[in-house]
Amino acid sequence: MHCTTKRVLSFIAGFLIILSLITLPCAAVKVEGAKIMLDVKPGMNYIFPMAVSTKPDDPPSDYAIDVYGFGQSADGGSYVPLAVGNDAGPYSARSFVTVESPSIHIEPGQRKEFNATIRVPQDVGEGGRYATIHIHPAAPSGSGQTGFATAIIVPVMLTVQNTNLIETGTITEIAVGDIVAGKPISVATTLKNTGNHHYYGVINQVNVTDSAGVNLATVISNPAANAVIPSQSVRFDTLVSTPLAAGTYIIKSDMLLASGKILDSKTTSITVKEAYIPPFQQTSVKVIPEIPVILEVPEGTVRISFPQGAVLAETIVTVKPYIGTLLNLPAGAKAGTTTFSVDGLSGFLGKDAIVTVKYSKSDLDAADGDASKLVLGRYDRGEARWTVLPTTVDKNAMVLSTSTNRFSTWIVMAAPTGAGSTAGVSKPGIGLDPTIVFLALGIMIVFVGISRARKD
Repeated sequence: MHCTTKRVLSFIAGFLIILSLITLPCAAVKVEGAKIMLDVKPGMNYIFPMAVSTKPDDPPSDYAIDVYGFGQSADGGSYVPLAVGNDAGPYSARSFVTVESPSIHIEPGQRKEFNATIRVPQDVGEGGRYATIHIHPAAPSGSGQTGFATAIIVPVMLTVQNTNLIETGTITEIAVGDIVAGKPISVATTLKNTGNHHYYGVINQVNVTDSAGVNLATVISNPAANAVIPSQSVRFDTLVSTPLAAGTYIIKSDMLLASGKILDSKTTSITVKEAYIPPFQQTSVKVIPEIPVILEVPEGTVRISFPQGAVLAETIVTVKPYIGTLLNLPAGAKAGTTTFSVDGLSGFLGKDAIVTVKYSKSDLDAADGDASKLVLGRYDRGEARWTVLPTTVDKNAMVLSTSTNRFSTWIVMAAPTGAGSTAGVSKPGIGLDPTIVFLALGIMIVFVGISRARKD
């Protein structure tokens, strides 16, 4: 093969590798008029101007515009469009709302205006009426490629003027999660809006009292970001983290409006079989290159020793309890209850840090009482898998220790069979993102081709 042809093929191969890593652009649609809140009169019509636009570097996009009922997810209260068959409640405004066109096409950087028309029946009744306008990607037309696009839910919240607005609610359920050392106690309270109008800023207050009636803890949630819609139910998860001795306790949950009005209260009892130890306190420290630094939580559960030269520049490092879901645990591994995350560091340390963790009785239970099975695991986000680290066990002090050159989410676990070689478990060391590897390979091929071309 002629040398010129070889060079051309090298260039093409390199650029194909690079191009294969380029993701199609994501159309981030912007909606003007993304919330419709109106005080309306029976028998009147209202025109609400709206507009949809994209950025100049977005691909051409097609959007469908549908009118649905107004639902809510029980978990967090996010707004959910309800299809016709599921929107049979007395507070629906779905039939009141129309839009000019069921679909819209937008070229890059284009802005298109349209109107939402609201026709309020004469016999609309009292309180609030609700619907959603769902602006979402339509099936792409033609043969051109299109990137993923953002869907927007526009809440339509109508208040009928000069009518009796009823703001009431009922707690339909209160459930207390498992009581596990090192984990907050979750109190899940489900509130149903039994009135005829929505309300914002709902607050959940949880009180814990002992058998003698002494209040041990009061936890007040932040006000809910979304409104609670009539006939809809929303669960509020409030976390309790206070030490509890073995015994029986009363949990009282109050649902309040921002004004302080109590919508409803409900109590339940819990039994703590052995002393409950709450999660450790979130702790931060400034790590600097010139001297060794120790980050230790007040309870002594987690201690990280950074040697001199571990970082190249000053940085604030934070260790905090990890409350989220643990993903993709290694096959054969069993999770303990001690989990935490370390934030503030990206990439690799210049020198390994020493991590020391006190394991709990619950951690030991995960290993069937055999402390020698306990190891420290680190979740590597780039590789989307766990690394089981070589772990030293001090059974007398109930302490695990290891060294590491990077941080993420950590867990005490009972080691999987053949830890370090089981699928889904990686050995410690430098993990390279496959994308970076192929990108570097493509660039290398291109530059090698250029270098040879110059020599020829």
